[in-house]
Amino acid sequence: MSNSSYVPDAVSSRLPGTQRLEQTADAFLKVVSSWLPHGTDIFERDWDVLVILDTCRADAIAHVASEYDFVTSGTSVWSRGSATREWVPHTFTASNLDEVRDTALVTANPTSRWGLGHEAEPEWPEFAKRLTGWDTVEPTDFEELDEVWRYGPTNPYSGTVVPAAVTDRAISTWRSTAADRMIVHYLPPHQPYGHSALRENRPLKDIEKSPWQALKNGTPKEDVWDLYLEELRSGLDSVATLIEDIEADDIVITADHGEAFGEFGLYAHPMIPIPALREVPWIETTGQGRGEYSPWVEPSTADTDVEDAVEEQLEMLGYR
Repeated sequence: MSNSSYVPDAVSSRLPGTQRLEQTADAFLKVVSSWLPHGTDIFERDWDVLVILDTCRADAIAHVASEYDFVTSGTSVWSRGSATREWVPHTFTASNLDEVRDTALVTANPTSRWGLGHEAEPEWPEFAKRLTGWDTVEPTDFEELDEVWRYGPTNPYSGTVVPAAVTDRAISTWRSTAADRMIVHYLPPHQPYGHSALRENRPLKDIEKSPWQALKNGTPKEDVWDLYLEELRSGLDSVATLIEDIEADDIVITADHGEAFGEFGLYAHPMIPIPALREVPWIETTGQGRGEYSPWVEPSTADTDVEDAVEEQLEMLGYR
């Protein structure tokens, strides 16, 4: 018998559900974080193109480094966020407005909209909206903002934009934009882990769709970690195409945050500044400038059913 059976119906009906409690805790942490920025401000570092691999831990990229020629050296830095929704508002700030105006942002992550404060603000408690100290730029402040998640082709099994589409749009943007810098935000190795399902033309397995629940249910960590590394490889394979094609002296591969696999009893990426979430790679390389790639993804700015698309993608990414 569950503990809830001992709570009178009149009382239990007034208690917030687990999702609401988690949402309130997340909102409280975001309020605290907004007033206490710490970590590396990417705009204080030198780079022409900044590649963001969502949830990529420093030890994960070190694990696969020998498989990629462009991952020849690197260090780690302390990120300004433990989640995208924390990293974005700590990065694209009013104090960095001049840099933002010279930057193109190509992103596959719909949660960037939470941080920038435009559209699809989650239904958090009112105090979170009133008490946060964010001072973020507007989406129109970027030299160019390409939200590939709006229209890019998706993995039919995971529902998320395929990394090849992000590379395609990044190459097109770098060739055509007047921006001095470009940020390219990929989703891999973020869950759901759909790379193998796409390659094998099959639905997601439970462990691929809900890896944290699998860990809590006793699945060995190594099994989930191996899937995570496969997703990372799928992202790096696409990044390799970007590096081969564009001409850029300073390309950096990093992450907005890491991922927790049970450290301190935590999973995924709550807004808690532990090393598993805040230590991210900082890999420096150079574009080869071959210029041989032929873009195939047609950009779109249409907003048709965009809210439904956002909700679907957020659910796939574990935010709903």
